[in-house]
Amino acid sequence: MRTDTAKAGTSRGEATRRRILTAARDEFAAYGLGGARIDRIASEARASKERMYAYFGDKQALFDAVLEESLDRFLDEVPFDAEDVPEYAMRLFDHFVSEPEIQRMLLWGQLQGDGERMHRLGERAAEARIEAIGDAQDRGLIAPQWEPLDLATMVFAVVMGWVSAPGADCNLVEGQSELARRRTVVGEAVRRICAP
Repeated sequence: MRTDTAKAGTSRGEATRRRILTAARDEFAAYGLGGARIDRIASEARASKERMYAYFGDKQALFDAVLEESLDRFLDEVPFDAEDVPEYAMRLFDHFVSEPEIQRMLLWGQLQGDGERMHRLGERAAEARIEAIGDAQDRGLIAPQWEPLDLATMVFAVVMGWVSAPGADCNLVEGQSELARRRTVVGEAVRRICAP
């Protein structure tokens, strides 16, 4: 019986932690680290501020946890494919359009985060991509003139251009035809960059 109670407590604790992370992601994506309010996060998560601090320590640590979760999520949901980088870029575009809070968190991380921390987070994601791009270059599938890190960075920049450039907010686009056109532009630009 004691074990069941402990499991229920852990389960409730994990559910509370998840609610806090979800509410914090929405808050940080909308307002950034400086504009986000712990009171709003606590209210939305149906958790006390004390519980939030017990789980995450402080606002910066909560922001970091949300940022890391956002990065992990996009890495899991949009696996990199060095054999078809244009298709990968279009899937990444789709992901950022359908889940704009993730791309916003990545942008806020760059704008407000610690550069060294962002580098560490990005490095973890980049290592496998860089190796895969190098292998694809060796097999003649990708243009050899680019350093793998430069190519990975350019691909990400092409995708982010349509979701972050002033006046290009995909959430304001009416109709699927414009989104489809932008998706095609992303794929074609990346195809040209990668063409051997």
